[in-house]
Amino acid sequence: MNSKTVAYARSRLRAIGAFAALLAWGTALAEFGCNAWFWLFDRHDVLAAYLQSFADQMPLLVAPGFQPSALAQALVITLDMIPASLSVLALYLTGLFFIRLSRGQTWTASNIKLLWWVGLLCIGLPLLWPVIATLQGLAFCIDLPPGERSFSVGIGVSSAAVYEIMKGILLCAFSLLMRDAKTISDEHNCYV
Repeated sequence: MNSKTVAYARSRLRAIGAFAALLAWGTALAEFGCNAWFWLFDRHDVLAAYLQSFADQMPLLVAPGFQPSALAQALVITLDMIPASLSVLALYLTGLFFIRLSRGQTWTASNIKLLWWVGLLCIGLPLLWPVIATLQGLAFCIDLPPGERSFSVGIGVSSAAVYEIMKGILLCAFSLLMRDAKTISDEHNCYV
């Protein structure tokens, strides 16, 4: 390979890696910012949608004049921010992976580990959604009188959740392949 081709490849890797990192970090900012924006500036509508989603099991939630307590609202908002925060973490780690690639750190152990953690977050996040929904239902139960409370555990997995889980499995598999390829490459470099 001539030096022009190598220089062009490095330049392209730097530009694409930096762009991908900025894209991931921008998406993370939008993910967290939009979620917080809705709760801050459109809380009434978001809360009404949540109350409506639990109204099948607890009809008093949509009764005229019902307003959840500040504690219930705080718990629901906090629980709603957990998946968003984990998604932001996965996007941050993805951006870190790409910024390291842009600096030429392609087959490093730290990059392989980052990819593994992003995969685990992609697997775990959809499995967390039913747990969060269950805990949010319990938070709304705080304000209901005895006999009107309901406990519902969801274990269903949507097609979007299956997609996220498969993406996580593929990322974990790719990180394992990278680790093994690095081991083989390091071994071959010792013999040359």
